[in-house]
This record gives sequence, structure tokens and C-alpha cells, in this order.
Amino acid sequence: MSSEIEHIEYNRDTNPYPSSGKKYNGEKAIISMTSWKMRIATCPKTIYSLIKNCPGFHIVLVLSEEEFPQKEKELPENLMVFVENELIELLWVWKNYKSFKKVLFTMDKYRDVPVISADDDCIYICNYAQMLYDVYEKNPSTVVTIDGATKNNIYWCRGSGTLYPKNSFNTNEFHKITNEKDNYNDDAYMAALIMYKKKPIISLTNFHFNMLKYMILHDEVSALSATQQYKEIPDIMYFYNKLISL
Repeated sequence: MSSEIEHIEYNRDTNPYPSSGKKYNGEKAIISMTSWKMRIATCPKTIYSLIKNCPGFHIVLVLSEEEFPQKEKELPENLMVFVENELIELLWVWKNYKSFKKVLFTMDKYRDVPVISADDDCIYICNYAQMLYDVYEKNPSTVVTIDGATKNNIYWCRGSGTLYPKNSFNTNEFHKITNEKDNYNDDAYMAALIMYKKKPIISLTNFHFNMLKYMILHDEVSALSATQQYKEIPDIMYFYNKLISL
């Protein structure tokens, strides 16, 4: 990822994010996800499952103008149906921050609203967002994740389902870190932010496999085992060390 900024980045305060589709209408929380060219054709399946099974939540899809320079004109018709019928919000950022686009820019735009992550390679078959939100309501300063992992006081949260409380993080630290290393492990970065901000975390043990049972849309992607999760620790510590050195 280049350290040069080819275009002034969008943000809530000085250069508002371009968006189309649904407007936020005071929903209790926001489900945020991203996608890219290799998955944009199947992304509508994920979105449909969220609309169907997670009513009452504002859904945001974050895409990059750098990757889709013609913006909506490049997107599949079955995706644009959701946008044009104001079922989801399509939010644009300029640079292609890969998987880092999943929640951070939505959190920047909607700082006073909890944000829940979703993955574009999943079909959600239950209202996981409400289950996370129910726990959050009783623990309003706590990150809530589905079946996360912990080792040596290092937490790993699932990108397929983690609720971040309102006013949790900002994008300033993000820009500084991702320009220093070509590393797109957003889950590790979010885990490092949780450590850095000393955020308490609640993991819904076994929720991911025994209750959610989401389907994987792409054969090359599979749910991480506990052993695989622990391999995330070097990346988590890399990001954490960068954060504390800022």
C-alpha cells in the first residue's frame, strides 16, 4: 500500500463521505461490510441474508473508488437493486484499503452508533446482530464478538460478527499504520486497537459454530480454528506496537 495520498481522503468532518441508497434513520446499530471485485458478484447474497434475517439494523456496504472508478456504474444490477430501493447504504472511500474498509470508515461517519461487522463471504441465517446487541445493551462499553479467542491476554475477534461500541475508534491511527506495512489483516488490527484502547471484550463462546452456523460462499475461505486464530498473534502485536509508538 503506497504511503502517497493521491486524493484527499473522505472523512466526516472536512470531506463528507459520498453515499447513496438508504439514509440512516436512527436505527439502534449499524451492520457494516465491504467487498471487492472478485466477490462483488456474490456480495448481494450476503446482503439479502442480512436484510432478511437482521431487521431493524442499518446496513452499510463500503467500497473504494480506486477499485471501482465508475462507482455505481460498475456494480452488478442485483446489488444496485438494494441501493436504489433504499434497503442499504452504499458508502464510498477513495483509496482501496482492502479489508480495512469493513468497519472503520462507517465508525468514522457514525461515531455515536454501535457498528457490527459482517463478512461478504457469508450467508447469515439468524439475527446475529440482535444477539450481539442484546449483550451490548447490558455492557455498553464492551466489544462483543461471536466465539472469539484469547491467549496470553491477547484477544482475537471475528470479522464475521463483532459489535464495536459507539465512539470506540477513529481512522487517524489507521492511516498511520497501514501506510507503513503492506498488511491487510484487519481482524488483527482491530484486535490491536481493542488492546490499545483497553476495551473490555465479551466472547459468546461456541456461538459462531453452534448457533450462527453461517454458510461460506467461497470454497477457499473457511472458519478459523483455535490453532489458526493463534497464528494471528504476531500481526496483532505488530499493530499494537505501532499504536503505542505513535
